[in-house]
Amino acid sequence: MEAYWTTRFDGVVGLSKDWVVPELPPIELSEPVRLKRLMRMDIRVWARYSGYFCDKGTWVFVFWPELYPDLNWSEDPPCVAGTFNEWNGCNDKWELHPESWDGETVLVLRLDDALGRDLAASPQDVEFKFVTRNGNWLEVPAEVLNRRNNGSGHFNYHFSPERTGLHVYHFVTEEPVSLTGHELLTWTEAGNVHSVGIGRWDFLLKELSTRKLGAQVHGGKTIFSLFAPRATGVDVEFWPADDAGNPTREKLTSLGDGTWEVVYPRSLHGWHYHYFVTGENADETTEFDEKFPILDPYALAAAGRAGPGVIVDEAVIRRPRSQYVPPAPTNLVIVEGHVRDFVAKLPDSGTRPGFRELAAWIRSPDCYLKRLGVNALELQPVQEFDVEEAENYHWGYMPNNWFAPASAYCRDAAGGSQFVDFRDLVDACHEAGLAVILDVVYNHVGEPNHLLHVDKQYYFETSHDGTMSNWSGCGNDIRATAPMARRLIVDSMRHWIEQFDVDGFRLDLAELLGTRVLYEIEQELRPVKPGLILIAEPWSFRGHIAGALRNSSYTSWNDGYRDFFANYVHGSGNADGLRYFLSGSMGSFTNHPGQTLNYTESHDDRCWLDRITENAHNDGTVPTENDARRTRLMGAALFASLGVPMLAAGQDFLRSKGGVSNTYLRGDINALDYARMEQFRATHEYFRSWIGFRLSEAGAALRIDKVAGRGFFRFFQAGHMSALAAWYNADGQLPASPLFVAFNPHPYPVALSVPGVDAGGFRQIADGGQFLPDGLAPNDTYAWQGGILTIPALSAGLWVVRK
Repeated sequence: MEAYWTTRFDGVVGLSKDWVVPELPPIELSEPVRLKRLMRMDIRVWARYSGYFCDKGTWVFVFWPELYPDLNWSEDPPCVAGTFNEWNGCNDKWELHPESWDGETVLVLRLDDALGRDLAASPQDVEFKFVTRNGNWLEVPAEVLNRRNNGSGHFNYHFSPERTGLHVYHFVTEEPVSLTGHELLTWTEAGNVHSVGIGRWDFLLKELSTRKLGAQVHGGKTIFSLFAPRATGVDVEFWPADDAGNPTREKLTSLGDGTWEVVYPRSLHGWHYHYFVTGENADETTEFDEKFPILDPYALAAAGRAGPGVIVDEAVIRRPRSQYVPPAPTNLVIVEGHVRDFVAKLPDSGTRPGFRELAAWIRSPDCYLKRLGVNALELQPVQEFDVEEAENYHWGYMPNNWFAPASAYCRDAAGGSQFVDFRDLVDACHEAGLAVILDVVYNHVGEPNHLLHVDKQYYFETSHDGTMSNWSGCGNDIRATAPMARRLIVDSMRHWIEQFDVDGFRLDLAELLGTRVLYEIEQELRPVKPGLILIAEPWSFRGHIAGALRNSSYTSWNDGYRDFFANYVHGSGNADGLRYFLSGSMGSFTNHPGQTLNYTESHDDRCWLDRITENAHNDGTVPTENDARRTRLMGAALFASLGVPMLAAGQDFLRSKGGVSNTYLRGDINALDYARMEQFRATHEYFRSWIGFRLSEAGAALRIDKVAGRGFFRFFQAGHMSALAAWYNADGQLPASPLFVAFNPHPYPVALSVPGVDAGGFRQIADGGQFLPDGLAPNDTYAWQGGILTIPALSAGLWVVRK
């Protein structure tokens, strides 16, 4: 038996099996709540939340589209998969079809008698889930009574032939219940009294406040506001930054919408503060600790990962001068890097380089990013993160607060210099023509876990008994669909745009946020900065949602691209795969080229060179000549691919991590060694030249932002080999100069037949080792005669229209 409240006045109870006698089941509520009415739920209402019901002896699977508002079911229809079909339901047999129920469209699958009998007679537990024809698994809503954890973190629907819908009842109470109560539902049978707690997750997760939160300074007063819907008390302690020995403590008052507030009659700009939240820990869904000092989720600055928060009067801190307008997605060339990695080996970087040192370097004539010619910098996380000592190196993917710039990267964290220091870094980037994209982690939090002590079940994905899910692999998953968690995320992103003028965000493990939240982020923030760059890492350990984002303006990290090219440069890929990626990954991944972020290396896992090196132990410290040739081959393909190209910092000068795959705490390994840029200058210059060409008018055909017509590309390949040539804008459908490129990943020359292409109309400007915009000298290794083009081993070529 399970039960949960749907509002403060009513709820739902599901019995262990159908109740088939005329009398109502002997159900009561514990004191002081009195039962007013008990009635059997409409069987179709049960079907809404269970995924199935029995209709006059016929078993029916039911999918309600309104539970999945982001799914375009007519384009990507749902199917049912489960233990009964070995979880293989993406086919016609198991696809659901629309019906109208009282004017509402639902999708159903009515099983034939034989299938229904087999299902009902199954000797094992039957579990199922809905999955679309494109393979997107749809999560089971939290309010489902037959939701079951399969033991490995997945929630599925549980099917029972003894629960057809005649076991579910709706109850109404005489008086409302509170969020902090712990009522029991009792059942008397054969003189024995059984009881079950009534869950609050359904109406708890509807709690919402529109009040401004955080520590706000207005008109000589400081207002402290915290959303803690199940707290029984909230206190705040605050003190001057230089005198923590005698803090002032004030009690906040509940405002009835989950928000607690107190007004202090003076400006506390620059002071420090902590919250303390009290509540009942009657079950595992809460972890209140009245002695735990909580860093305000809305703190605009923090002295460290544990706090305290630093009160900031936003009127005192200057706002950005004007909004920077970043390039459109397909006009971007991005470098991903870490604040410290860029400057750690420079002579004047100090013991803990941060925002100021990076800004000074970007303004210097020696800035590697400016020399490379890229126009966007994606910074690994700069929000306050879980590092014990500011000197320690950390990638930053364990956040403690989503508003405060990282205290470890500023000169005076206790004094709140984060604002000025980070704003100056953004200004320096904009002065250098670099858009600023922040890698943000909203899917989980680090230690100490402050939100856990505000409200565990509200802010974190848990089972009904309070067990936390861990699809992030970091110990917890944020419940991004809870209204105030969603608001916290959006408010944070708006803050970084309005206060710092950042140009975009890369959302870590965005699948865990869910498409509904991602679409709301887009809707809320696009008016704030129309040119905002939104990038999703569209997967988690749970699933992949790139296909579900095709109707949005998000650009998705393309893991398929990354994995393909690591194999392709060794001749293990295929020409069809290269065609797909050169064309912008159109189909199930994208609707247009701007939706694919093409990359072959990021901060995670082994770097590119260590992954593809011929050396033992994946150690590319001393790369072979073939390592360099394969890297240039990859670079040519990366910048010739439709979409948004991204490099990892140092990839262009053959950066190696010595074969180490996970370096999230290894600043010594990750720091960029600019001596390699001189040592491997040929490869660096090759990348630099390709970037310059791609961003030039001559390279416009590589930056198209819409679906190319059928005649835009002409491809040429040799049998089953992986070598390929491509003619861009072959039919002249766009006002861009045609281009011709060729790739050969094999360790031997390949001859391609290229009929219908006038070799005399093109001139070669790049081969596998050099890029000369004025044209290369004639080279027998790239012979193009009689409709046959020979491409040397492990190389690429680029030709432009002869003028």
